Amino acid sequence: MISCDNCGRANDEDATFCTSCNHYLAWSADKPATPKPPEPEPTAPEPVPPEPEPIVPEPEPIIPEPEPVVPEPVVPEPEPIIPVPVPEPEPLAPDPVPFEPFAPVPVPQPGPVLPSPEPPAPEPIPPAPEPIAPKPQPTAAQPPRPRTNVSQLISAIDQGRTLTEDRQRPDLTARLETAKAKLDSRTITAVVVGEFKRGKSTLVNALLQTAVCPVDADIVTAVPTLVRYGERPGLTAYRQTSPGEAPVGYPAPLNQIARLVSESTDAGEQGRLQSVTVEVPHRMLRSGLSLLDTPGVGGLDSVHGQLTLASLALADAILFVTDAAQELTAPELEFLKTAIARCSAAAIVITKTDLYSHWRRIVELNRGHLAKAGIDLPILPVSSFLRLRAAQRPELNQESGFAPLVEFLATAVVVPGTTRAAATIAQEVDFVATQLAQETDAERVVLTKPHSRPEVLSKLTRARDQAAGLTAASATWQQTLSDGIADLVADVEHDLQSRLRAVMRDVETIVDQGDPNETWTDTEVWLRRQVAVVGVANRDLLIERARGLGERVAEAFDLEAGTEIEVELSQFSADLDQLELASVTTLSMPGGRLQSLMMAGRTGIFVPMIAFSLGSLIVTPIGAIAIAATLGAGIGGKLLKDEKKRQRTYRQQQAKAAVRRYIDEVAFVMNKDTRDSLRKTQRQLRDDFQERAGLIHRSASAALTAADRTAKLPPAEQTARAAHLSAENERLRSMRSGLREVALAGKTGGGN
Repeated sequence: MISCDNCGRANDEDATFCTSCNHYLAWSADKPATPKPPEPEPTAPEPVPPEPEPIVPEPEPIIPEPEPVVPEPVVPEPEPIIPVPVPEPEPLAPDPVPFEPFAPVPVPQPGPVLPSPEPPAPEPIPPAPEPIAPKPQPTAAQPPRPRTNVSQLISAIDQGRTLTEDRQRPDLTARLETAKAKLDSRTITAVVVGEFKRGKSTLVNALLQTAVCPVDADIVTAVPTLVRYGERPGLTAYRQTSPGEAPVGYPAPLNQIARLVSESTDAGEQGRLQSVTVEVPHRMLRSGLSLLDTPGVGGLDSVHGQLTLASLALADAILFVTDAAQELTAPELEFLKTAIARCSAAAIVITKTDLYSHWRRIVELNRGHLAKAGIDLPILPVSSFLRLRAAQRPELNQESGFAPLVEFLATAVVVPGTTRAAATIAQEVDFVATQLAQETDAERVVLTKPHSRPEVLSKLTRARDQAAGLTAASATWQQTLSDGIADLVADVEHDLQSRLRAVMRDVETIVDQGDPNETWTDTEVWLRRQVAVVGVANRDLLIERARGLGERVAEAFDLEAGTEIEVELSQFSADLDQLELASVTTLSMPGGRLQSLMMAGRTGIFVPMIAFSLGSLIVTPIGAIAIAATLGAGIGGKLLKDEKKRQRTYRQQQAKAAVRRYIDEVAFVMNKDTRDSLRKTQRQLRDDFQERAGLIHRSASAALTAADRTAKLPPAEQTARAAHLSAENERLRSMRSGLREVALAGKTGGGN
């Protein structure tokens, strides 16, 4: 039996959703399921009917039994239980939930047909007609569920907190509290991506069965909308008040979300809107799951699509949304290939199956397209319309198709994401355990090997002095960090310049092959997309190299590399998207095309007029007029042709100049963003390792003091101290063993 954490209802082991509150049972806490009432749930008591009837798995129940868990003793409807080998839970509501494999018939029986052994009264009304006392046979002795990584980690943190308090190390206690806070606030982000108007926002609403994201025919999501858990509903709008600065959060009323996320939202007085965060007290999000609804404006191969790709490197899962109106397109397949290279935990969600009767054919066609493209992803057809109505009618859950999607989020997203987060935090807790073990080992060695006390104290003194050197500015890890940041800035800026120069050469070739007056619009779209591709590739290099630098600094510090390097991408996305590129009207010569043509026309008329004045001296006026007209037509035509060519050349030069200015601005913004990100990384690494160095120094000093104090204890106290240290060492050993399991699980099963 699985006990629902939301309402306490006992459900069958194979149930997916709770039969009472529609809660997804995979989110339940890891503890043995126990029914809410104190009495054990009776397991199909042995019937005593007058005549043995064969067991039929049909709607007709064989054993009527009053429900013992119904709180209202006035009208207890005897719920039928189909006798199957595994005991069945009895639903509280008469409506069946199709997710239970052995659901009873929806219409409850008015009264028992087969007589009960005692009492003989056939009325089903009595509240408690001496229920057949089943032999309190234990319900199929359920083995306790295995401890999860989170429970193991919490247990280790609690043990460590007790030990640090015993050792009077408030600094280590504070580090454990920080680790616990990180574990509690862990975020597992599933990014919802796809073309616009494919039902992404409606999908988020249907998953939560709550109207979170605004949905309307004239509303298009224009900024990323993050939906996460919160104790109270809330809305925060993040705006960039000045270029290069981190976005600032401004609380806003929930009824303004449609205006904030819509495509028509303009920059307000508080700054340009970057993103919106919605907090919802929903049970599905309590596990740390967050849903990021991304904009679909401009198509997947646009600048928005490229910037969405950039964010996927830090995502835990991808829900690629398309609808049942048509099969996957070539841009969608190309986007999928790139996306799963950044985040392998992905699924394709086909929406609007309730609107298109041919959705099964679309699913099969999409499977074929994915197979040809070499993409292996689950395809999940769903109906958000039915899922939203399943909040009142749980039987619609099966028809909506959301059970496999929720199962995917639970098993392929939340569990691995939690495992990875637990493994990272386990390394922090193990660092604290190492400091505690250093003190314990120092005392134990002094007690077990009295003859080596001087040598032990000498080694501890050297360790203390060496730890003090870790905090100095001349420490090896400090030099490694400083030199590494300088090299990284130079390498990333050089990579950006080389990529932008390649784009510049390509766009100059394109401009030379056509007239910007006709091709500039297409050239601008292509250029913006190429610059976005360059920016994403350059940012990928930055993240990869920054993580490598963190590992090198950790090795120089003689610690296990486990620090997560986070590089913000929001500033890059916002600034790059807002850079201006010259319009086609600025590429023409001063005065416009008409003025230059008029100048060419005047020239074409003036030259024949000179010929006319000279010819009049030689020939008759009529002949001179004919000659002037012929000369004017020829010379004027050539002048007009040359003028058009000159204007086209001028426009090409202006287009190239506009491209250079745009690319220079891109390089300026991205170089500033790179330096800001690396400065943030440098401070993060420096502060973390300096804190570690201080803890190591205090631990070495405490170990030396404890060993010296223990060596001076009387023999009787030394014996008692040895017993205490032995017990403490056993607790540390158990604690570190659990931490190693958690860290190993993160390496083997938590990969993305």
